[in-house]
Amino acid sequence: MGYTIKNTPEDFRVEEIPADLKVVDSGKYTILKIVLRNWETNHFVTHLARYLGMSRKRITYAGTKDKRAVTTQYFCINGNVRPDEIRIKDCEIIEAFNVDKQLNLGDLRGNKFEIRVFDAEEELKEGIGKYWKKLESGGFWNYFGIQRFGAIRYNTNKVGREIVKSGIENAVKEYLYDPEIDKDDFRIKLGKSWDFAAGLRDYPEHLQFERALMSELVSGKSYGQSFDALPKSLRIMFIHAYQSELFNRILKYRSELTENPFDVFEGDFVTPVDNYCNIDEEKIVPVNDFNLERMRLLSKEGKIAPVAPLVGTDSKNQEGVPGEILRRVMNEEQIEFSDFRIEEKNELTSKGNYRSIGFKPIGFLAEDVNLFTFSLGKGIYATTFLDQLFKSD
Repeated sequence: MGYTIKNTPEDFRVEEIPADLKVVDSGKYTILKIVLRNWETNHFVTHLARYLGMSRKRITYAGTKDKRAVTTQYFCINGNVRPDEIRIKDCEIIEAFNVDKQLNLGDLRGNKFEIRVFDAEEELKEGIGKYWKKLESGGFWNYFGIQRFGAIRYNTNKVGREIVKSGIENAVKEYLYDPEIDKDDFRIKLGKSWDFAAGLRDYPEHLQFERALMSELVSGKSYGQSFDALPKSLRIMFIHAYQSELFNRILKYRSELTENPFDVFEGDFVTPVDNYCNIDEEKIVPVNDFNLERMRLLSKEGKIAPVAPLVGTDSKNQEGVPGEILRRVMNEEQIEFSDFRIEEKNELTSKGNYRSIGFKPIGFLAEDVNLFTFSLGKGIYATTFLDQLFKSD
């Protein structure tokens, strides 16, 4: 069983559902609600900053989106701008207003999707039936989608692993050339010589981040200094991608024990959730023999959900089955929580946090034979949902 999506950007539409944005006419920040076609978020911010003649550090956003899509997103400019003067290809500003609080990554309730699915005609009805069966058995597993690991090369998690386990030099080299996935001659050539001056001549102009990094190295800067040529959001994303890989592995091992991602085990951490399955990290409760049955009931009622760690320096050991799974993953990687303290680049140090193990879509509707609309909480991947409908287990 399989499927394809994104034959054109219009086949994959996503609109952010923002957290409350209070309009303040005299606010110092300008919010732009923008419809983008075929723009990856980081590249668009870089382009917008150049267009406005300002540092990209003055532009923030609530969520990152894939390139091959039509996306409706909120961007925050530190300062006043004239939206009618912005002329960027495949960019339509549909709303602009001022606020007095900066918009940050994660300031979302969720995303609404409209996705057309292809090459699964025989499986569509089966997938819709599978949807209801999944809900009856509890819900869907909240895996990170493959795009979390890179828009094209799918190795951001491997760069993150090098940062955590080996250091910035190895991370830089992994970013520039990965022998397991890279087939381009210019990357292979660099990997044989590590001649960065030659790499600058060979790498195409559109690989702006790679070229910026190598330019710093050629100028005589260290690997650590040169790494700063990459946007901070991208550097941090490497760590997040590695944490996401570990999280996915935790879910895989857990799914071997139960079909229901909302099953609660002794040793779990649980937290209240809203209608979108967004968790409240300020109210995490450990599950023990005393409260186990109560927590199982609350989970069944959709009031709480078990969470798993995105491993970091402040992650906690767990008991029971969840603890066994966490230790298994950590042992496989030969890492400790303390390894996420990055001495070379302290700004990449991650305390870690938590993520719901399961999710339930909102407003799922099959509008056409292959057109589906639904909403998901922030950070929940539509492709993860579709995989569980249209791919074999």
